[in-house]
Amino acid sequence: MVSRPGGSAPAQTAAPSREASGSSQPWSSSSLPCQLCSRPQTASPGADASALCQAVGGGDGMAAAAWLQAGLVRVLFYPTLLYTLLRGKMPGRAHRAWYHRIDSTVLLGALPLRNMTRQLVQDENVHGVITMNEEYETRFLCNSSEDWKKVGVEQLRLSTLDMIGIPTLANLQKGVQFALHYQSLGQCVYVHCKAGRSRSATMVAAYLIQVHNWSPEEAVRAITEIRSHIHIRPGQLDVLKEFHKITVGAAKDDSRDTSKT
Repeated sequence: MVSRPGGSAPAQTAAPSREASGSSQPWSSSSLPCQLCSRPQTASPGADASALCQAVGGGDGMAAAAWLQAGLVRVLFYPTLLYTLLRGKMPGRAHRAWYHRIDSTVLLGALPLRNMTRQLVQDENVHGVITMNEEYETRFLCNSSEDWKKVGVEQLRLSTLDMIGIPTLANLQKGVQFALHYQSLGQCVYVHCKAGRSRSATMVAAYLIQVHNWSPEEAVRAITEIRSHIHIRPGQLDVLKEFHKITVGAAKDDSRDTSKT
């Protein structure tokens, strides 16, 4: 169970209701910037990174480099997934657990393979899944959204490029609201990418920032104490700092409003 590094964890904040968010699903799709070129694009929760074609429209060298990076990521997907599988089977210090429970609500891990469904639903009380992967990463190995629905699980896909991708601020906010909703129901959420190290760890760090009012560094340290092989990249830490700035600002505004009443 996660606690503040070097001290006890403060009480969790209450999960905001769907009505308070102004939408029945605060994690629904919206217009988001491309992950590589930052140009606006309309993305749905299941959108594939093939939307990068919008970035190529300019025909410049940066667009070509973006395509090369995205192509390389796809080529390396299965070799790196195989490495993750092997580390999961190694004994001793080389072993990496497939997933870890971060707190009473959130589990952080690698791809939820189909043969894990019963374990996650029945043993771990998982009713929500946050998928940080692009569609091609989960197409053959994991449950589809419809498969999850059949076992009473809601999937939220927040597509983020493997290796080089940075979750958008909007997607972090959607993912946190999704997790808080299931927290309010006393149910659990499985947050994953390919290996449960970077994209999904960034999302879980945002959740901890929201729940405990921690700094990004405190949140990352707390996750590392449980899942030691996570790797938050500089760009991902930057978006967590922005998320923290907005979260702290909102908390201060709420405090001022409360003091006036």
